[in-house]
Amino acid sequence: MLYRILADTITGWVDADAPREDAARPSGTGLRGAWASGGPCATLDGLPLPPLTNRRVRFWYTEEGWRAYGLAHCGELRAAGHTVRVIRAKNPSGSRVAYRDRYQVALLPPSSRKG
Repeated sequence: MLYRILADTITGWVDADAPREDAARPSGTGLRGAWASGGPCATLDGLPLPPLTNRRVRFWYTEEGWRAYGLAHCGELRAAGHTVRVIRAKNPSGSRVAYRDRYQVALLPPSSRKG
């Protein structure tokens, strides 16, 4: 089983009474990959960052990665006020895999060709 965290994006807002460090907050909308959402990611220290250049890949946690990194990252995002959704998928076909290690899998989107 693979796991992917989606979180709402950070939006800027202006409030004359708010401290400067509170100038951005989770929007509650616009779910996207947890890394791209702009949320906290201190729990991801030590997770390998592969040198991929294809912008279409999406990262999923493996079972081991979910236990080692995913659960903590999900909690960190929720504690920061983000709306979080976790989706699960069965192992994909090998042709979609752009990268794999013991903690994560980078997948290309499924083909839209029919036939």
